[in-house]
Amino acid sequence: MTLTSSVYDQIRTDIVSCLLEPGQKLRIEALKARYGLGTSPIREALNRLSSERLVMQIDQRGFIVAPVSLEDLKELTETRCMLYEVLLPRSLALGDQDWEEAIVLAQHRLLRTPWTIGDPPRLNPDARRAHRDFHRSLIAASGAPMLIDLMDTLFDLTDRYRMVSQRSQEPLHRDTAAEHRAMADAVINRNVEDSIRLAQAHIRETSERVTRHLTEKALAA
Repeated sequence: MTLTSSVYDQIRTDIVSCLLEPGQKLRIEALKARYGLGTSPIREALNRLSSERLVMQIDQRGFIVAPVSLEDLKELTETRCMLYEVLLPRSLALGDQDWEEAIVLAQHRLLRTPWTIGDPPRLNPDARRAHRDFHRSLIAASGAPMLIDLMDTLFDLTDRYRMVSQRSQEPLHRDTAAEHRAMADAVINRNVEDSIRLAQAHIRETSERVTRHLTEKALAA
């Protein structure tokens, strides 16, 4: 792995996890100290992240973490929903036994991986990866690698919003394990209609919760 790829992965993870917060200035000198690398690989990584909408370059004033907005969240949500309408039927039609077993394994890993670690508790990066791997497993047999990679990117962009909303005091009252189990069952049973419906409902429920949090935060400001 090159230095640029290494620091790209580190900055990307910190942005998606909201350790680098939306709108935060990304000063080169501060990033050099944070990641222990020189100017060139950090600038290259920031330029790459700009193409993924995680970082913004503000004229000649440098880089900032991309802000969040309800409009952006809505677009991300609906784009993911539309792509599921394309990729899930293909995956259900083309998937074999190995694909089914990979879904079961991904679901098991997600269920067994704690969402928080440490004291004080912080997000477990392994849980976030397990969550993305589960969603990827559902469409892995679609035979559309470029669209699968796009879904990964959209997942990360959306997941950043979920991290922002973790500060919400709203009770969860949500059994995400049951939602994931229902999605996996529908996909493995080759039920196209239920697979799409459940995946879209899962995404939209998360979006609605984040929207409530962002709206409440704006009203309280």
